[in-house]
Amino acid sequence: MPLVRRYRHLTRYREIANVLARHGFGFLFDQAGLRDLLQRKSMAEGVKRKGHLTAPERVFHALNELGPTFVKMGQILSTRPDIIPWPYLEQLEKLQDKVQPFSFAQVQEVFYQEQDKTLDDVFIKFEPEPIASASIAQVHRAFLKTGEAVVVKVQRPDVQRTIEIDLEILFDLARLLETKTVWGKHYGLVDIVEEFAQSLRAELDFTAEGRNGERFVNLFKNDPTVVIPRVYWEYSTRRVLVMEYIDGIKMSATDQLREAGYDLRLIGQNFVNAIIKQIYIFGFFHSDPHPGNLAVLPGERIVFMDFGQVGRIDEPTKEKAVNLVLAMVRYDIDAVMRGLLDIGVVQRKINWAHFRRDISRLQQKYYGLPFSEIAVGEALRELVDISFRYKIRIPPEFALAIKCLVTSEGVLQQLDPQISLLELAEPFARRIVRQRMAPTEIKRTLVRSALEFSEFARRLPRQVENILGLMEEGEFKIQLEHQNLQRFSLRLNMIANRITLSILIASLIVGSSLIVNRTQGTFLSNLPIAEVGYVFAAAMGFWLVVAIIRSGRF
Repeated sequence: MPLVRRYRHLTRYREIANVLARHGFGFLFDQAGLRDLLQRKSMAEGVKRKGHLTAPERVFHALNELGPTFVKMGQILSTRPDIIPWPYLEQLEKLQDKVQPFSFAQVQEVFYQEQDKTLDDVFIKFEPEPIASASIAQVHRAFLKTGEAVVVKVQRPDVQRTIEIDLEILFDLARLLETKTVWGKHYGLVDIVEEFAQSLRAELDFTAEGRNGERFVNLFKNDPTVVIPRVYWEYSTRRVLVMEYIDGIKMSATDQLREAGYDLRLIGQNFVNAIIKQIYIFGFFHSDPHPGNLAVLPGERIVFMDFGQVGRIDEPTKEKAVNLVLAMVRYDIDAVMRGLLDIGVVQRKINWAHFRRDISRLQQKYYGLPFSEIAVGEALRELVDISFRYKIRIPPEFALAIKCLVTSEGVLQQLDPQISLLELAEPFARRIVRQRMAPTEIKRTLVRSALEFSEFARRLPRQVENILGLMEEGEFKIQLEHQNLQRFSLRLNMIANRITLSILIASLIVGSSLIVNRTQGTFLSNLPIAEVGYVFAAAMGFWLVVAIIRSGRF
């Protein structure tokens, strides 16, 4: 951020700095060279809180205090177990995106700016009191002129400007930390902020959420167990979204569901089937299926709502994920290791013995247990922890799918603690295995492998030719990085110095002896030349022996 812009947002910059300092994170601004923004009182308070709260708890309280942009940032980061450790994820999930609603007059103004129509032109009834209010928008219930009940999501006035100011500050801080600290460069803070900014800006465009919802409508159009609200595009824009209102019972309201005569296990089965379909079959899934986004209709039908955050997973990643899961089910340690390495990116040299030991411990923990007793969420968390420990960077889309499954298991536990995600998913898993072992699937795999090999064979001669051409022109370079080369060089210099010293000592002894023999009977015999040479040789020899003994290498 240029200095002019930094000073323009100085008040907000100082506010962010001191809130973080009060929660023990003032070192970020100190290391970024912005210590002048910090107050001593804030730093002292931060030291006190460090003694009473864990780091994840302090992150939670800091983001809550910083306001809507940072709460939304925490919620987005809570879906990223590939970059955020689980203790932090558990705290970030607790962040509540609830703020005071803005006025009905502002709702009318935003709607008119987007539609060039008044609310009365479109609706026969529009409830002034919102049914939900969040940092980016609030939701009202209304009725169209045609009589349909709808929900109208209206964006907060000036929210985009507020978010852009906070993003500018975050980018500035990330650039400074990446420039001035080793850890900032290692984690690529600017890229992380850029990814967060893209997600947040996408949520500001309600047409993207509408398209996501419409895609789910098409994907589940032949599934009688899933209901997706339709989008009314004629009334929807970037800042206003109008969707069908569905009056179901919240999935978390278990007492109400029981009173209404619903079968909780069937609800759980339909929910799990829908989630697995989204991830494995469609490759397009609701990334935050928490109870607030789920409802139940008669017939144990599941309603999915709020499509601002979705995940996508491609065919190669799905196949690798299935291989990994099957390896875990078979308790094949080597296959689990290969699967984890195949799906992720190794960022440093791995201690294979320790890696195998940790995978083996994870396998042994669940070995022989029936599916009903295996907590999928806990097992996946431990698998991600192992990836973190050995710096295996798993792809964001796979991490998001894991987070979706973990959240889904939490929903099932709220519905009925006796319901097991793995147990309900077992029939689906068996069907997947049968499909993969079917002759048509094996044939498809073989054909794909043959095509890949054919493409490799086609490109190989040209690549070899390019390498030979570079060698012919003298431009072929091989870059070698020898670890500990400096230590080896120092050791070599020390050896050379000792050899030189030994030769010098021997020369002094031989030279002194020759002087004794050749100068007898001359005036030089009265000078102590030989004695001086012997003394120097003895002193140097003594020093060399002491150095060798002290080094321990003799």
